[in-house]
Order: sequence, then C-alpha cells, then structure tokens
Amino acid sequence: MAYVVSDGEHTARITLSRLETRPHDELFEVILDEEETTVSISRISPTHLSILLDGASYNVEVERFDKEYEVTVRGEVYSFRVTDEREISASTAEQTGGVHRIAAPMPGMVVDVDVSAGDEVEAGAKLLVLEAMKMQNELASPVSGVVTAVEIAPGDKVNSGDLLLEIEA
Repeated sequence: MAYVVSDGEHTARITLSRLETRPHDELFEVILDEEETTVSISRISPTHLSILLDGASYNVEVERFDKEYEVTVRGEVYSFRVTDEREISASTAEQTGGVHRIAAPMPGMVVDVDVSAGDEVEAGAKLLVLEAMKMQNELASPVSGVVTAVEIAPGDKVNSGDLLLEIEA
C-alpha cells in the first residue's frame, strides 16, 4: 500500500508491505522516498506502539483525527496528513475535460485567496493559503489556465474534499 504523508512543509511517498505477522509484533518493509528499510512494530495499546528501526527502539503514541495524525516520539509531537495514493489517483482522474476542481486537501481555515474568477494563472502559481493544525499551507495551481470559480473567502472553514475553486486549462 502506498501513501503520501505531509507535515505541511514536506511531502514524502511511503510504500508499506507486511512481511510477517509474529505473536508479539509485525514486520514491515517500508520504502520512504526510494529508501528501503525493515521495521518491527508491536502494538502496546490502541494508540501506543513500540517500533524497532535500524537497531533502535522507539515508544510512539499515535492519535488519529480522520486523515490527520499526531505522533509523539521522545516528547516531541509531530503532525501529519496521510493520503492513500488511490484517493489521489481518483481525484486526478476526475479532472478531465479541461476543468480542474481544486479541493481542500485537509480541514482548515482559508487565510488568504490570491485569485479571483477570470484571473489567468500559470501552473505552480499560488492560489490560496489554508491554515491547518497551526500551519499555513500554500496551495498552488496544478495547471495553467483561467480561474472560472472561487468558492471560498478568507476566514471560511473548510473540510477535506470541499471545493475551493475551479480552473479551466
């Protein structure tokens, strides 16, 4: 199974394959951005894992909030959004016919909108800023084209998958 994991600043592709299920743990092959390693994971409780990675042991607390995860390792808290690559493929496949629907990748609040209906944009141009989990995330245009609809305004709260705007390529 392949996933895309993002902390708002960095994005990584992770492929996970179960190698073995043993009485007290499971062994996985993990490929993180083309680097392969083997990881042993023991579930201590529903949110507490013991992970053995490269000879080091980690006690990890994981809390899930839909597609958002808070992971605590050695007193440090990390927040991630995890998306199954099948979902990304499905949303990309829906964007046919020249109209690209830009949906919220995560729940949050719209901080700034940099485009209006009728604006021409280049691929990679900043469209808006979405704040999620105290992090501001810039969303960029996937294509060059004309903005045909803007469905949000600064201050709006959005859920994952909500339509933000449309661009005709």
